[in-house]
Amino acid sequence: MIRNFMKKYICTVKAIITTTKEVTDTIEIESPDEVQAEEDAETAAGIMDNKIWLEHPEIDYNEFYEDIEFQVESVEEKDE
Repeated sequence: MIRNFMKKYICTVKAIITTTKEVTDTIEIESPDEVQAEEDAETAAGIMDNKIWLEHPEIDYNEFYEDIEFQVESVEEKDE
């Protein structure tokens, strides 16, 4: 009879979870046309202080996970 002796290991695994938050708000823009207004609104949102968005009163707020990645932190042979 052949016995296969498998060793036991204790593995520590870290899960890295990437989340996405979407916040919607309205910005009033003066512009000669709709295309320029869209570009100007995106520019205006980009130059606003990030705290305005991060601490937003959550007018229209969604949060969901986008990706989960796993990394092994350590592996140790288990003492029998």
